[in-house]
Amino acid sequence: MEKSSDFYIGEVGFGIGINFLTTCKSWLNFSRTDQVLEFYSFDKYLFQKNNFKEILEINPELMEYGSELEKNYPVNINGVQKISLFNGRVSLNLIIGDINATQEYIGLMEDIDAWFLDGFSPSKNPELWSEDLFESIYKSCHEDSTFSTYTASGLVKKNLTKTGFIFNKASGFAKKRHMLKGNSFSNKSSKKRFNEKVAVIGSGITGCMLSYNLAKKGIEVDLFEQSEFICSGASSHELLVTYPRLSAYDSAYGRFNLQSYLYATNFYKNLYTDAWVNSGVLILNHDELSEKRQASLLERRSDGNIYQYKDHEEASEIAGIEIKNNALLYPDAGYILPTEMCHFLIESPKINLISSSPIRNISRKDGKIVFNVEERNFEYTNVCLCTGGESLQLIDIDGLSRKRGQVTHIESRYKFSDINLPICAKGYISPKINNLHVVGSSYSDIEHEDVLEEEHLSNMENLKVISDEETKITSGRVGIRAVSLDHMPIVGKKDGIYINTCHGSRASVTAPICAEIISSLITQKAPPLEKREMLSLSPGRFN
Repeated sequence: MEKSSDFYIGEVGFGIGINFLTTCKSWLNFSRTDQVLEFYSFDKYLFQKNNFKEILEINPELMEYGSELEKNYPVNINGVQKISLFNGRVSLNLIIGDINATQEYIGLMEDIDAWFLDGFSPSKNPELWSEDLFESIYKSCHEDSTFSTYTASGLVKKNLTKTGFIFNKASGFAKKRHMLKGNSFSNKSSKKRFNEKVAVIGSGITGCMLSYNLAKKGIEVDLFEQSEFICSGASSHELLVTYPRLSAYDSAYGRFNLQSYLYATNFYKNLYTDAWVNSGVLILNHDELSEKRQASLLERRSDGNIYQYKDHEEASEIAGIEIKNNALLYPDAGYILPTEMCHFLIESPKINLISSSPIRNISRKDGKIVFNVEERNFEYTNVCLCTGGESLQLIDIDGLSRKRGQVTHIESRYKFSDINLPICAKGYISPKINNLHVVGSSYSDIEHEDVLEEEHLSNMENLKVISDEETKITSGRVGIRAVSLDHMPIVGKKDGIYINTCHGSRASVTAPICAEIISSLITQKAPPLEKREMLSLSPGRFN
């Protein structure tokens, strides 16, 4: 069955969220359950969460809908935050920052069905009524797009007319005598429907995450895996720890890692699967460098409740074992069980798993991407490589290298058995999984995948920073990671093929947002990042 059309709304001025919550109320009551509301809202600042509670108290008719937003309330940082609400039926895209800086994002938006323009007059918010802004908004519209605004000033009507909108006066609300509503006079047709099948190559966390994202958008996926079983490569570890690597300074790396983490934690907690464990994660300041870094974060960043400072006594109580160092607790962090997660993600009838299918050749022909599996030929308009380091066998990618990562499995006994959450320092130790703990991980250039005693010893030496409790090594596992020169993923289009690789050891954090990036590129929708962040992930950045 073809997915019903989703609905796209743009808003200038999120304010206290009344427009958004009122729209959610109508959408959830009157739309079909297979439709998604994509709501894009721009504002300079985000309303404080504590004040938001007060707004709900004086608007009891919105309490049910506001409570859902409150549970998933975004962090007050500049940039794009994409938040899934109401079991995926509503997607809120908040673009926070000065409109002069964020206006560029409107250029990435297409097929907007309706715009809510700012309710204040140009005398109060002149930057929100410029002709340039109106032109950007107009370009995002199609022939059936509508708009409304509470203001009816002469300047607003003038700029609306200049940029191609037609409008009429309507009765206003409360003390507003008049408001404006109307249509774009665009000759562009809507391009919402996307009915082509997409090929995803690679069934690790990255590939399964992308397949899930596309299937949720109603797109059929052929998921190719060279092995007999999914999640057989670097994603095959017992668990993947999920926490951010934040920077105290503004950088592409820091911005991307923060936005990835916020997106990932919202994504996981709305999946309703035991493959995600929201345990929290402790990061110890175990040496002089980590102490300085932690102090700098606490001094320079104000990211809501992303992290909490804990002294060693508090950290010990949270961890379940004695901790000698102060730490940062990331309460929304945790870990995923990758094999279970991958199986959960590809349960959709929209996803066709094609296993035992090694792909050796891939090329372009007549606008299609073609490849063969043994004697069978395949061709697609849209193909995405989620093949980690194996991508180099199929396409040239500058800046990609292969690194091995070995984890060590130790017996769960004595004090270690009481560990409640992942604890990270020079290395990390996990809570008990199948009566063992995972200690990791190495990071080396050795290409073979044999478990090495020397890397076991290195992992155990790093563990002493956390605890010198006696234990016993039982086994280990090796995964080959794809890593870029700047330690950022490589995500985008190259030679007609979509690339989604170089997640290193951070796939559980970065794969969800990168899946949304790739699906937005395929469907020609606005991505969950601003243009500068998108460029920092581009496959061509190392040329």
